[in-house]
Amino acid sequence: MRQTALTLFLAASLATACGFLSEARAQSLVERIGVQLGQYSVVRAEFAQAREMAALKRPLVTSGTLVFARDKGVLWRIEAPYRITFALGADQVAEIAADGSTRRKHIRDVPALSQVGRILRALFGGDTAVLRDVFEVTATGDGMRWELELQPHRPEISQRLARVRLSGGQFINRVVVEEANGDRTDMRLRNMRADTGLTAAELSFLGATP
Repeated sequence: MRQTALTLFLAASLATACGFLSEARAQSLVERIGVQLGQYSVVRAEFAQAREMAALKRPLVTSGTLVFARDKGVLWRIEAPYRITFALGADQVAEIAADGSTRRKHIRDVPALSQVGRILRALFGGDTAVLRDVFEVTATGDGMRWELELQPHRPEISQRLARVRLSGGQFINRVVVEEANGDRTDMRLRNMRADTGLTAAELSFLGATP
């Protein structure tokens, strides 16, 4: 009886230790991914995005380019099937139409978009501190090929967002967003490359200075 109890205790202790070790490895991988993504101040990419919505019979497919600048913000250019640019800067958001007309708002006037911009900058910049402030973050894989799963733990986020899944290597190459209402967005990135800075027009869109 005593030997059985000891065996059960050792098994439970081993399982607990393995659990802690697995969690520590996952957290270490999250940090490694953050360091990998965070080394680039500017990243450019092309994207193809499919958005599935209950109100639509077929996915809404869009494509274009994306520019991430760690200290400036995110430029989201949709080029097909229509043309429009969204600029999520540190202090303002802007919507630039195909004819160049621009609508700007301060981030305090659009708190939801401000939060989106903050999360996007954290995602593409590997800011694990910001991500953990909003999500429970788990990781699998290694530094060469990895996947992250983000589940919001803030009520104001979880009432709209169910889960975010990312995969990549040197850069992020896929982002899947699952919303609380069942809608789903699948974005694939290609031709990702690091750059040294933004153009004058891009800085203007973001309301930033060189």
